[in-house]
Amino acid sequence: MLSARTLSLNTAIWPLQYAALVAAMSVIFGCDLGTLFINQQYLSNLFLLSLNRSHVIIGTYILGFIFGTFISGYVTYGSGRKITIVSSSLVGSFAILASAVAPNFAIFLCSEFVIGFSFGLFFIAACLYNCELMLPSLRGTALSFIPIGTACGTLLSLITYTDPVSKPLVVFIVLVILNLILLATTVIKLPESPRYLALTGSTDAALAVLFKLRHDMGMAARELAEINECCRGENRSLEFYIQNTIYRRLLAFICVSTFILNMAGSFIIPYVLLDNLSLVLLCEENNYCYYDLNSALIYTTFTLIFISVLLHALALTRFSRRFIVLFSLSTACTFLAITTITSLLPHSDLKNYILTIALLAFIFFGMGFYSIFMCVLIPELLPIRGREFGFAAIVLAQGIGQLFSMQAYTPMIHQLGFSSFLAMATLLMGISLYFLYLFLPPLTGQKSLEGIELRVMSLPKFMSLRHLTSAATSNTMR
Repeated sequence: MLSARTLSLNTAIWPLQYAALVAAMSVIFGCDLGTLFINQQYLSNLFLLSLNRSHVIIGTYILGFIFGTFISGYVTYGSGRKITIVSSSLVGSFAILASAVAPNFAIFLCSEFVIGFSFGLFFIAACLYNCELMLPSLRGTALSFIPIGTACGTLLSLITYTDPVSKPLVVFIVLVILNLILLATTVIKLPESPRYLALTGSTDAALAVLFKLRHDMGMAARELAEINECCRGENRSLEFYIQNTIYRRLLAFICVSTFILNMAGSFIIPYVLLDNLSLVLLCEENNYCYYDLNSALIYTTFTLIFISVLLHALALTRFSRRFIVLFSLSTACTFLAITTITSLLPHSDLKNYILTIALLAFIFFGMGFYSIFMCVLIPELLPIRGREFGFAAIVLAQGIGQLFSMQAYTPMIHQLGFSSFLAMATLLMGISLYFLYLFLPPLTGQKSLEGIELRVMSLPKFMSLRHLTSAATSNTMR
């Protein structure tokens, strides 16, 4: 007979298949985004874009992402997680295929807007679904599947770099076919989130899903009782935000921190690296010279992002969320400060090597921090009655910060200089690190979502959030 520990582990592992199925659908979005980055020069030449208009493609994608996250709270609130995941992935797949065969720039931009819109919807619904499906012991692992899938897609996009004329179409056709197979499997096999069902009053359906996931009616009934305890009350989303002071201050703190982190370069520094520092001057025999991208630097950057997200996901099984977030952010801030100091040195090959290595290290720790902070810690921290609204608001702040920083970094570099731009980013990141150190709670993979919520919502004041204990309550299930 199997031991109790083995049975408990099997119960925790069983829902991972559904989380992995959802995360697999993020690969195609990551591939499209990576293709936009590495083929930006080719796309500018194809559509005859001037240098000051070459950022409009990425900007359109982010604008669509902002609109997608803007309505995602309402869609996941009314339609549920499963329908949102299926519909957004389906629309995004066909939009990606349309972008690959777009006959002109207008259709290409519209396609990228729809892709960004679909990814915004998908990202919110997928994170909520994986968060609400799992037992505490593997909840962080399931949530980290989504950034891993996206990073895997960006790594896959490197295939399109060597031959941007024909390979993207072939790659995307294969990915769309695979994604349609995943969608068909999702429609047939994927259960709805039990916490969403309980929140909407479908108690019997929630219990049936929990029994399917846990294979133990007693465990399912106890978990449903915890969920119902937190679902009491008629206020949800915006009404819950207005009436609950702790939730209101928690959401404001995370939104402001997310916006500042984007302004500090968590997204724009990798973009600057690929957009400016990866350019190399090539000259042919007829003295015709032109700029091209350093393929080795691009391969290194995308590979580092994937490895970083993977290693940070593995670290979740050994360290608390707070430790991983603070350690990675402080290390990224340190390397950004080294980059700032190095940029002040006289021009030399040694300076370029140190600058590149420091920026790559910043990307490694910065992207790892961002994957845990946005995809793991925040969904776990938000209460069930405000989870859709709160997470959508936070990701919306992220998208606005990305769009604003992307539009502002070129004028800032021209007016202030590259060193001043890096110094300002380091200062903003240091401020964010200080506030996260003050208020970030010590969450681990040992407490149920309801256990975390009860402790957070019962705090006497928001300032006590840092001292939230991580000890498991008597009702916590592993």
